[in-house]
Amino acid sequence: MSEEKLKILCVDDELRVLHGLQRHLAERFEFFSATSGALGLECLSQHKDIAIVVSDMRMPEMDGAAFLQNARRLRPNAVRVLLTGHADIQAAIKSVNQGQIFRFLTKPCPPDDLIVVMEEAQRQYELIVAEKTLLNRTLLGCIKALVDTLSFTNPDAMGRAVRLKRRVSAIGKEIGLERRWQVEAAAMFSGLGSFALAPAIVQKIADADPLDDLERAEVLDATKAANRLISQIPRLESVSRLLDFALGVDPGEPMDAVGKEHLELLRLGIEFDGLEERGMSAEEALAALRTHNKYSAKLLEATSRTLAATRESSQRVTLPLAALRAGMIIDEDIHTQQGVLIAPRGCEVTPSFLLHIHKFEGRLCRDKVKVQQTASATPTAAPCES
Repeated sequence: MSEEKLKILCVDDELRVLHGLQRHLAERFEFFSATSGALGLECLSQHKDIAIVVSDMRMPEMDGAAFLQNARRLRPNAVRVLLTGHADIQAAIKSVNQGQIFRFLTKPCPPDDLIVVMEEAQRQYELIVAEKTLLNRTLLGCIKALVDTLSFTNPDAMGRAVRLKRRVSAIGKEIGLERRWQVEAAAMFSGLGSFALAPAIVQKIADADPLDDLERAEVLDATKAANRLISQIPRLESVSRLLDFALGVDPGEPMDAVGKEHLELLRLGIEFDGLEERGMSAEEALAALRTHNKYSAKLLEATSRTLAATRESSQRVTLPLAALRAGMIIDEDIHTQQGVLIAPRGCEVTPSFLLHIHKFEGRLCRDKVKVQQTASATPTAAPCES
């Protein structure tokens, strides 16, 4: 870990308690305090790297258990500790058992006990960060490399997967979704089954044409086979189950509350992309989804906010192929003069993409392409980033 102090937030409506906590903890941590749950949430919104959150149980308007539950949604990686009186022991035990709280301390808390628990909380946070780093650099890194490679073999299927991943990632961030990497990985793997399908079926899927019963059965079989492969990879069992549910395959096991949120988001993303493939604009697709009564208002509103943010942060321009830069998003399909798709709408320009596209110089149907670009577009190592 870095030599910099970790940030800690302590929330209590009694100033003397906060002063005592600061006295014992300020030397070890960068100390923040708040006198109510609402102010604590405001502090968490402003400081995204707070590592430990300590809260009193009995506070007006929002008690400690409710505050820490909200804090978990805002900063799921932060380690949460509850300060409680003896009368609140049962509530504290319930909070711990429900997985919301790392530890609870009874008041008054001896300084030595406080320091011991804070050291444990620090180690827990370091484990969480290390696990996340390992996940991003190994497992998700391998997935990104695989998708990058497959996008050249089957650009249409992988293009849909990349668009889907980008959408569920943006919406997942907006709603503070836990274990977001799982739904992002499911999105990236969603097109894997198409590699076992006949080209005619793949084309019908790409054109959003209806499938007959035999074709639907082939798609289901290919999906099952692809998901069985995914389930054999350590840490991806939950991703395989999520894809089973999303694509209509019954995995035989119920999902937890977070898994159900993942499933709703993945299904929305798949349907949204299908509507756009039929020629709808993003705004028209969202309006159509609102009429279906299949998705929660929370998810639909988050989708609306992400669309608005995209409009504000990016601009659509037409550029020569030679002017493409890493970080831009292709806003239309790129075909050869013979009509072969080599880069689908929605894929991100990466160093490997630039090498790939330059192989077709002089053979493309046009020498300019529509792209989305932002001021912050920078080179990236793969088409999908967490």
